[in-house]
Amino acid sequence: MNENLLTVSTSPHKLGGMSVRSMYLEYIIALAPALLVGLYYFGFPALITVLLTVASAAVSEFVASLIKKKPSNLSNLHVLCMGLMLGMILPPGAPWWLPIIGGALTVLLGMSIFGGLGAYPMNPVLVAWVALYISWPESMNAFLEPQALGTGDEWSEAETLLMQLKGDVSTFEMVELGALWLGNVAGFIGSTSAWALLVGGVYLLIRRIIPWQIPVGAVLGAIGMALLAAYTDPSILELGYEEFGANMNIVWFHLGAGGFMIAAFFLGPEPVTSPVTPWGTFLFGVGIGLMTIIVRTWGGLVDGAFYGVLLMNAVTPLLDRIRPKVIGKVVSGA
Repeated sequence: MNENLLTVSTSPHKLGGMSVRSMYLEYIIALAPALLVGLYYFGFPALITVLLTVASAAVSEFVASLIKKKPSNLSNLHVLCMGLMLGMILPPGAPWWLPIIGGALTVLLGMSIFGGLGAYPMNPVLVAWVALYISWPESMNAFLEPQALGTGDEWSEAETLLMQLKGDVSTFEMVELGALWLGNVAGFIGSTSAWALLVGGVYLLIRRIIPWQIPVGAVLGAIGMALLAAYTDPSILELGYEEFGANMNIVWFHLGAGGFMIAAFFLGPEPVTSPVTPWGTFLFGVGIGLMTIIVRTWGGLVDGAFYGVLLMNAVTPLLDRIRPKVIGKVVSGA
């Protein structure tokens, strides 16, 4: 990436003084709570999966830099952060080769073929994730029953709550919303604990690493669509939602389940593939929230959060055309 290039965006332009390395270091710090919760509940299998993903991404970046005869970008932590995020949205029971392929796809398919950092049109983590899911769906659903660290060394397979809702409703196991938000449920390594992801997301907001419009828009879009779905389709309540109580508990379930939180605070606001204008970023977030609930409720896929991010990545150039009103424009005929 040429650091001397001028980034064209809506004025005013302000030099923030933050390097690429420091920005992605903040991302890694923000991801740490959710990663630690995932390691606590899924133990050694989760640790191996994450390490293999990060290592594969790093090696792939090094090889790609040799092929292109350009300096490696490993020192700016971008590739390591992308590998970490992919590892956190892989199942803890994944076979050893899956994270290796995933890490390579993140760099080679998601970034390098487009020119590397700053040039790719879609989130490279999700490009790799979708490629893995299409190619090896069974391995991507290798979820484990969570157990606290040190309480056992044998792991049993499990279904996520969203998988149960899409399948045989009679197998749906109700859990306390507190357990769901803490991460004591089956799921991807780093996306089960909504509280930990929320803490990391708030940290990024406080540090002004991500725009507030994307997570706020995503939450509002998800809340609105969840309530609308419950109101327009009473059959949704037959899926076990009524045991949560009021409609707002349906909302809490959707916000805490699946990949919504990591999509809203980390994957969606990824700076290269998200809009730069205020209204563009807000509508980008709203689209993620809407797609999450639409796919969960009426779609054929289990969760729509990751696909929502990719869809909104595709319309980012259009959203960037929504610019603030120009101040000082000459009135025609004046």
